[in-house]
Amino acid sequence: MDKNKGMMIVIIVMLGLIIVALVVGAILLLGQFNRGNQMQAEGLTPGFVQEISEQDIRTITLSNDITTNLLSHDGGRHVVRVTVGVGINNTDTDEADDFIDMLLEREIVMKDIATNILRRTTRDQLAAVGGTEDVAEQILTALQDAFGSQLIVRVYLGNLVTS
Repeated sequence: MDKNKGMMIVIIVMLGLIIVALVVGAILLLGQFNRGNQMQAEGLTPGFVQEISEQDIRTITLSNDITTNLLSHDGGRHVVRVTVGVGINNTDTDEADDFIDMLLEREIVMKDIATNILRRTTRDQLAAVGGTEDVAEQILTALQDAFGSQLIVRVYLGNLVTS
């Protein structure tokens, strides 16, 4: 009888854990679903900020490449050198022109934001599948927050070299 009680307790605990996992999963899934619906209502698409054709994106490139240390967990010193470009929604050319002028005047702010994010990134993170895109997305979000604008729609990382 003691074996049966012990087995019954184990089964009840496992069922409880399964139920908790299902509830948490459902909550997370509903949160993602609601976020996707909210983004679509605002004209945004999950994964990219706005669904804009490449012809409607005007790109500016920071005047100098960024060279900075990367975060290191192995005790080594790792450095990245990268060209950073920013894509601006150009569907309203007057608004885009004014915004680009402002960005060019504040290029140092864009460079500082990108540098700080790169410094919190490891070489392995950049080398991972989708790693560069993840870093570009982080920079994009930080730039949108810093400048309070959704006109910034892409961040391009080119000529990326790590050591």
